Amino acid sequence: AKFVPVDPFDLVIFGGTGDLSRRKLLPALFHRWLDGQIPSNSRIIGSARTNMDDNGYRDFARAACKAATREDWDETVWQDFANILFYYPMDATSADADWTSLRTKLDPVEGRPCIFYLATSPRLYVQIAEALGQNGLSSDPVRLVLEKPIGTDLNSAREINEGVAAVFAENQVYR
Repeated sequence: AKFVPVDPFDLVIFGGTGDLSRRKLLPALFHRWLDGQIPSNSRIIGSARTNMDDNGYRDFARAACKAATREDWDETVWQDFANILFYYPMDATSADADWTSLRTKLDPVEGRPCIFYLATSPRLYVQIAEALGQNGLSSDPVRLVLEKPIGTDLNSAREINEGVAAVFAENQVYR
């Protein structure tokens, strides 16, 4: 099957070194790359409390993608994908989080979508959404992806959805 390539984008994965990123997200993104669906001027930025640099994150992602790739591994193709991988260490829930540097790192291109993927505990969704809003990172064409399950019961799901809706328009949120 032939896949339609998408326009260039920036994707920031909060929880970028977690189990979900390692087992599912990074391998899925790599397979989209293999299918020619991700432009080479896109950027995928992992972010977590783990202290590492871009190369450390590329090593982490390489191990994750290699473990999940059934086809023959092509190191040259991997290196091309690795060139769009970056890492930004931060605790997104800390009052000391350096959002200004993240915003500068993103340096948004006019009209270029930026997607924030919250691969974190649902109890952090509202806090991260609020921080994104307070730091000028919530206006269109920004998108927010919430991993399910959202909350632990109906009440916590409502609280999360209401908290996120206070910052992001419904058409910006993907669940």
